[in-house]
Amino acid sequence: MKEKSNQIDQKSPVSKVFTITKTPRHGYITEIAKICNCSRRTVTRALFEGHTGPKSNEVIRVFNEKYKI
Repeated sequence: MKEKSNQIDQKSPVSKVFTITKTPRHGYITEIAKICNCSRRTVTRALFEGHTGPKSNEVIRVFNEKYKI
């Protein structure tokens, strides 16, 4: 008989919600954080983890205006 494991499968694929096609210049996360008056963590979570909310929506809007081609 197989024993049941209560552990989560660590090999599950991680999907990014927001993908950047062309990497901007070094320091773009800090620059966006200063423009939006928020933390670098908020910028990273908004762009790569797909968080939503007033600040995250602002971050995505600024990124699209400034860096999206």
